[in-house]
This record gives sequence, C-alpha cells and structure tokens, in this order.
Amino acid sequence: MNVSNLGCMSHHTRELRGGHSRLGIAAGLVALTAAASLAALAGGPPALAAPAHPAGPSLALASTSNGSPQGSQSGVTGGALFGGNYPVLHLEPQLGRKLAIVRLYYHLGSSFPGRWRSVLAGGRTSIVSLDSFGPSYAQIAAGDEDAAISKFLQQVNQSAIKYHLPAIYFDFEHEPDGHSARPLGTPAQFIQAWDHVHQLAVSMHLDWNDGGRLHWVLILIHNTWSSWRGPSFWPGLGEVDILGSDGYNSAGCRAGKSHSGTSFKETTPDSLFKPVLKFAAAHGGLPVFIPEFGSDTIPPSAQPQFIAEMQAYVTAHPNIRAAEYWDSGGGGCTYKITQQSSITALATMGKAPALQGHTTG
Repeated sequence: MNVSNLGCMSHHTRELRGGHSRLGIAAGLVALTAAASLAALAGGPPALAAPAHPAGPSLALASTSNGSPQGSQSGVTGGALFGGNYPVLHLEPQLGRKLAIVRLYYHLGSSFPGRWRSVLAGGRTSIVSLDSFGPSYAQIAAGDEDAAISKFLQQVNQSAIKYHLPAIYFDFEHEPDGHSARPLGTPAQFIQAWDHVHQLAVSMHLDWNDGGRLHWVLILIHNTWSSWRGPSFWPGLGEVDILGSDGYNSAGCRAGKSHSGTSFKETTPDSLFKPVLKFAAAHGGLPVFIPEFGSDTIPPSAQPQFIAEMQAYVTAHPNIRAAEYWDSGGGGCTYKITQQSSITALATMGKAPALQGHTTG
C-alpha cells in the first residue's frame, strides 16, 4: 500500500519543544554548549493531522512587488529571507553567508533575548514564538498574564531597535492546532487570546505600522490550512501580517519505522506548502513564511534533493518571504545536516538570487 506522509512532520517539532520548552526553555536552565544540545531546545509531541478538506479552485497569488502593501506587511524586500534554527548558525562558514533569520522559541515568563542575544547582535532577525505552558487561552484573554506578556513584547521590540533590525517577527503559540496545545482551550478561545495579546502590542505602539518593529506570524500545521479547521484558528486580516507553515520530508524515516510494510511517498514542497499559499491568496494575498523545513537522509540523496526542491519552490513562489532549515530532530526522525552533499545544497540555496531578502521594516 502506498501512503503519502503528508501531515506527518510539518508539526513534529513540538515533541522537542514540548519535552524541553514546556518544562522551561528560559535562559539559565540549559547551558549554551554544543549545537546538538542546543537543537534539543525546540520541539514538541506530534500534533494530530487536520482532517482533509476538498481543495477549492486554485487562486492566483498576489503580487509581491516592492512597495506593495504585502511587502510592508512582510517587512522583507529583495527576495526571501534565508535562515534556520540555531544549529544552522554553526554552518555559516560553510554556507558562505550569514543567515538573515533564525527561529527562536520562548515560553510565557521568559525574558528576551536571553541567551540568544548573539543571534540578534549579529544582525539576524528572528521569528520569535511565545508559547504558554500553563495559563489557558481564557486566562490570557482575561488579562491574567498581561504583565509578563507586555514585558516580553516590549523586550522584543527594544531588541530590534538596539540591534538595528528593521523588522522582527512574533508568533503567539506555535501551532495552536496541534495536539499538545489542546489543553489550553478551544480554537475560539485561542483567537480571543491572540486578539488580546495583539491588542497589548497595539496599545504600546509596538507594531510595524504604528512606530514599532513587530510583525505578526500565525503558524499552523500545514494541512490545517486546507481543512475545515483553518478558519477556526484565523484571527482575521487586522490581527495577522504573515502566515506560517512548517514542512518536512520524512518518507525514508517513516518507512523504516513501519512494521506493516507500508511505503511512503517522498514529500514534495508543493504538497506541504500549497495549502498555506492558497489560504494566503484567499485572504488578501498575505505573505508566507516557512519557519521550519527539513528532510531525513534515507536514502542519503533525499536530503540534498529536498533542499534543492525547496530552493526551486521558493524561487517559483515569490509570496514566500522566508525559509528556515531545521537542523535538528523531531518525531523520532532526524533532519540534521551532516553530509557534505547537503551542506553544498543548502549553500547553493543560500546563494540563490531568490533567497537574498533582507528586512526593511
């Protein structure tokens, strides 16, 4: 039986974030040591895949020409931002360039930027996720965590100013549609919490269109965007600047773990990211970020091939304004880059004309 692994891994990294972040990723809990140990600071238990929904008619993507409203919302010009999670920083000498954006995760009560100060000081912006590991959406919407959240938002904005970053990206609750986030409340309660957190930023004039540096990124599991669940987590155009979706090729890893003889198709970028692009096109042509992408190495050629496919996909879809490689593990699979062919592929991607984006505010 031939089964696609779509939806298996775009949300897998909560396993690591849940195992470590939800127990405390705040500065001081884990020493800044080798990249391998740093990689374990982000992730969480696999979320349940969203039920499929028949795809609607294809929609043309909005123009991404410089100076358009969409360009202002993304804060990016000159192509897409090229980046990764923290371990990818150690590959910069081999990639022949500096990352433009780095994925960072925090939990409610953390201070920003904490141990990751050097990331921003090096002139790299970030997608910053603030997740709750206790307070419910209802409590957040009621204002119970206003002091901690307001302080964090101010720290993010002030860090962008201090380190001369025209734009920095904020995500409240990475993949709220995932299984591990369900104890926090319903989709409707998530929207209420998101709206409340956003209103705190608005009241402090922290948003990009009101004197601040913050751009708001809503990140959902990739197949949620094409299911009936997508609209249930949608706060609305006035509350979101950018849509985000993670995606992984885990075919070899999944096949190796299967005890039923099931085979898995190699996942393509289009199968992963077409849903979020269509949702973006249907909602004002919003820009799209890919906060995490990666591939296993079974067979060894799978990883460099997927990276090359991602380069081509981002190039063909200028509405994608950022792509970040996940150089870690998750869901029992590993996406770490250890072979030269993969380093070469990622270096080629990082030097592609379509991946020379930079932030402009």
